[in-house]
Amino acid sequence: MTDTQPYRITVLLFDGVEELDFTGPWETLRIWQTVATRPVSVRTASLDGAPVRCALGLTVTPDGGIDDEPRPDLIVHPGGAGIATLYADQAHLARMRALAEHGTTMTSVCNGATVYAAAGLLDGRAATSHWLVLDELAGQHPKVEVVRDRRWVDAGPVVTSAGITAGIDMALHLIDRLENTDMARAVAGMLEHPWDPRVDLVAATSPENRHHTLTAIVPLMQAARVAD
Repeated sequence: MTDTQPYRITVLLFDGVEELDFTGPWETLRIWQTVATRPVSVRTASLDGAPVRCALGLTVTPDGGIDDEPRPDLIVHPGGAGIATLYADQAHLARMRALAEHGTTMTSVCNGATVYAAAGLLDGRAATSHWLVLDELAGQHPKVEVVRDRRWVDAGPVVTSAGITAGIDMALHLIDRLENTDMARAVAGMLEHPWDPRVDLVAATSPENRHHTLTAIVPLMQAARVAD
């Protein structure tokens, strides 16, 4: 990257994307764009440039399509209910592999990591995801070093985060990595988000909260799948 060439970040959107999976990192990185000491360009992109309907019903019009030129320097792949389709989409998996092969830094939020696993991008690498899918990730992709109780895992070319709000922590880590800790702390302060460089060592949610999730929310999710 030169002084005039911006560092290009694409936040992927797709039908069924979890809203906060993408809006958290997008806003974090867009705030950085306004104050960064290097040129930065953050955009959203759907698979074909068309609007998407998110997991909880929000409809979003992206800035363009994922295959638009120029190639991004970094991509944020969120998760959500729509991941089930992308996980089995061979064209999308090939697209992710091509980006990685050409030097794009691949980052994911929540179960977006399972797409990278299906594409082979996590083989031999440490990675994390939402705690509800870690067993599935480990069982289906034994070559992945599944890491538990971490907000994000930086494996160099691939950076993964735990579920939903952990994507904000990961985005702040990316600012730390791409610029410096002071800037990451400044953006965290604007967000009023409790971040520091060591927060990745703390589980994204407590065992007590997980217990309540398993008893109050997971049964409803399972019932909804059966109804579908």
